[in-house]
Amino acid sequence: MKKIIFISLFISFFFSGRSQQDAMFTFYMFNHQAVNPAYVGSRQIINATMLNRSQWTGFTGAPWSHTISLNAPLINESLGFGFSFSNDVVGPALLNNLTIDFAYHLKFNNSGHKLAMGVKAGGNHTRLDLNNLSLDNQVDPAFSPDNVGKFMPNYGFGLYYYAPKWYIGFSSPHLVNYDFNATQRHYFLIAGAIFNITEDIKLRPSSYIKVTQNAASTLDLTGLFIFQDRLWAGLAFRAPFGAIIPTASKGGGYALLGGVNLSDQLSVGYSFGYSLGNQTFKYNGGTHEISIRYDYLYKEKKVIKSPRYF
Repeated sequence: MKKIIFISLFISFFFSGRSQQDAMFTFYMFNHQAVNPAYVGSRQIINATMLNRSQWTGFTGAPWSHTISLNAPLINESLGFGFSFSNDVVGPALLNNLTIDFAYHLKFNNSGHKLAMGVKAGGNHTRLDLNNLSLDNQVDPAFSPDNVGKFMPNYGFGLYYYAPKWYIGFSSPHLVNYDFNATQRHYFLIAGAIFNITEDIKLRPSSYIKVTQNAASTLDLTGLFIFQDRLWAGLAFRAPFGAIIPTASKGGGYALLGGVNLSDQLSVGYSFGYSLGNQTFKYNGGTHEISIRYDYLYKEKKVIKSPRYF
């Protein structure tokens, strides 16, 4: 059984290496900067976000991802700046990605609507560490014990149109493909809004579409209920685009999300996800994710101290 599980994970790694390399997060609605550089500076505050995802817990060598990002206005409210770092581990593969983001925000009269245009530049270092693999044939030439690593520079772009109560964005964060890790260019479409249900309850729906060559396009849909601007909870699901509902035959998964705004500046969240369609999903402990967000509010600019939804 251990050999079957390991082989399944290793095949999953190489399949993802040829299709969707970018890490996926259940808390994607708090991680726009990772896929769309035009987002930086849009909230007019200094924002730091950390996400940690542990996927398919219970499997040795199962994927886990960690990302940290920071963004802020630069000089004035028309310019935004940020940087992000991510670290992904999938079995013997270690991927480190560092990027810098710039954005220009064009304001439309006094409606509060803005169009942001952003660029992303940086690079990814991918390393395969095969020293710790347990092989039946220790001299198998296909599993050389030498570490193989390479740094690959990259760049991307993004468009982000937003208003006080909704947003939509389109981006491609990595435009250059490399044969070394069989990367494919990704395209992302994000959208979301905020609605007042009652005086104390708000609904925040959001969506996230990923498109890339040689892999099924996927759709994430999430609905978060926000209670008294303090507690929030909701349900999310991911499915192949067009299927809408995740099933064992078509793939996808579900997740429960919850969190609390500890103060006007600090919020934490947790999600538990369960995948369908993967032959090993019966044997793993699901996927766990933690989010931490910190906002520095400019007192001299008299920013209203309330949760910033986008």
